[in-house]
Amino acid sequence: MERLYITHYYYPGTDPWKNIMHLSEEEAFRVAGELAASHPDTTSFYRFADFVNYYPQRKKADEYVRDAFIRLGGKPKLRNPYAFVLGDCEYLKKWFDTSDKLVLDISDIPDEQISFTIGDSCAIITQGLEPTALTKTMLFERIRVCGGSLQAFLEKELGKYAYVEVQLWDHGKDY
Repeated sequence: MERLYITHYYYPGTDPWKNIMHLSEEEAFRVAGELAASHPDTTSFYRFADFVNYYPQRKKADEYVRDAFIRLGGKPKLRNPYAFVLGDCEYLKKWFDTSDKLVLDISDIPDEQISFTIGDSCAIITQGLEPTALTKTMLFERIRVCGGSLQAFLEKELGKYAYVEVQLWDHGKDY
């Protein structure tokens, strides 16, 4: 199988290891207001302009995926993960309007600290559906069934979704 990596796109000048969901609710709303006000025309910041709706959905999605991952044997160190995508994603490059990204090799990440969902877990929850959590082993098996090709796997699995979301359940600065 080809070497796999995960990507986190972020807006220039921001820290990819800061996650608004790691703040207290009060602090998260304050920071979201500041971010929305300072970036009114940037697509990736719209979620902060509508934080009153985004925050509970993001919290619900993170809890759902975390609980599902634990049932699959995961041992997340964080309550809320860092969000990545499997491989690259043109959609998110445009959404963040940047080439700034953090790329990590999947083989460097412990199996019990990484999970995957086909599609954006928050968007799936918002639609009233339940995202399906996958472990690294489950993901690799699905890719293997597609001849070991990530591209073949993505073509088969994504359908209406833009990407495979990756949840990193540990502060990954050491990866």
